[in-house]
Amino acid sequence: MKLLRSLTLRMASVIAVSFMLFACATVQEQKREDKAKFRVADTNLRLGLGYLQQGRDEAALQRLKKAVDAMPEYAEAHSSIALAYIQLDQPEEAEKHYRQAVKLKPDDGSIQNNYAVFLCGQGKYIEAEQYFLTAIKSRRYRTPAEALENLGVCMLQVPDLEKAETYLRKALQINSQLPGALLQMVRVSAEKKRMMSARAYLQRYQDVSTLGPDGLWLGIQVETELGDMAGVKEYKTLLRQNYSDSHEMRLLLEAEARERDGASGQQ
Repeated sequence: MKLLRSLTLRMASVIAVSFMLFACATVQEQKREDKAKFRVADTNLRLGLGYLQQGRDEAALQRLKKAVDAMPEYAEAHSSIALAYIQLDQPEEAEKHYRQAVKLKPDDGSIQNNYAVFLCGQGKYIEAEQYFLTAIKSRRYRTPAEALENLGVCMLQVPDLEKAETYLRKALQINSQLPGALLQMVRVSAEKKRMMSARAYLQRYQDVSTLGPDGLWLGIQVETELGDMAGVKEYKTLLRQNYSDSHEMRLLLEAEARERDGASGQQ
């Protein structure tokens, strides 16, 4: 669930920005007598999201509870408190608030996408797919490429390589430089033994982002299959230099140990 965990964390920063953009418009929609409670809810929402980004999950939860209490019909408050409950490993509470957020704003693509990421993390892939697709179709949703990317990652968890590839390709048709989608297409291509395609996606990824340990490990596997030992050596060196404590570094050490054992056994 490593990929989905990172997507969940990323949602917090996206929410913080998008809610601030919507705030002015939302205020105008409130009746005059509701403005005071909206200000209380919105202030606590912003503070809660700030705490969440800082890793202060308990403080975030308390602020977001105040936001929900001040204005129970505020969908964004429910969606945000769900993130706090995810961080605190309380999925039942998170789902309760996500469902309320979706009920309050069924046409909000951002909320639909966030709920879908949560559902995928819970292994509810079929339900997650439907919410992702609803988000993508929403006219108010400004980042359908990211939702398609999330959906592609989700389908890799199933695993369903065909669906994953379809959704990731659609994401890249909208935004050809989407790093996550490019890296996952390396994974899909490698799984399908299309190593030249995997190499091409890896090169495209490196044009827009820096390879982390997972990308370097993929590079090692791809270049090994292609027989490019110089490429393998380069990726191994970068992994050793930059991510010596990573899970991927342990995988490399284990693979090299097996190679040595196999070589000594043949002597």
